[in-house]
Amino acid sequence: PRLSLTRAGVAGNLASQSSITNAAQIAREVRDEMLSFRKQPKIGREAMLNSKPARNDALEWSRNEAEEVVVTLRRADTPKVKLLSKLFWVPEQRTLVLDQIGSQVWDMCDGRTTVQAMIKRLSEVHKLNQKEAEISLLTYLKNLGNKRLVGFLVEKQDLPGRSKPRSDSGKAWGR
Repeated sequence: PRLSLTRAGVAGNLASQSSITNAAQIAREVRDEMLSFRKQPKIGREAMLNSKPARNDALEWSRNEAEEVVVTLRRADTPKVKLLSKLFWVPEQRTLVLDQIGSQVWDMCDGRTTVQAMIKRLSEVHKLNQKEAEISLLTYLKNLGNKRLVGFLVEKQDLPGRSKPRSDSGKAWGR
């Protein structure tokens, strides 16, 4: 199977949108669902854009001749999986090939690059506007997150339930 992040996919996704507000709503839903696979607390838009996607260290991956990333997913050897593999055919390993743009995103998922920087780079390299790049990237990262190929590093102060530091007086005066 191939995961694809292409201009045609972006155009197709946006053609069905009637306005920028719909695109913003979709981006919020994608962001909200991206971190829900582990039932983590939902974070705000700013925190999501400041998060740093990181590849799963337990995965094996390499590059093929076309410089595409090839991720090898191995079957777990738990008793439950062993029992199910006797009842149903479960392959010992699967490979997942990421296309050219997906491979670029994979390279940026280093735990140091923020989602916002990834959006900016994709929009510059592939001549997309900021909103197209944001929606496509968030959707793609959601897919990678759901497959547990990447995780998201979020600063402690950006987590829900943390209050922002206040000024000395507790009020913001018009300085």
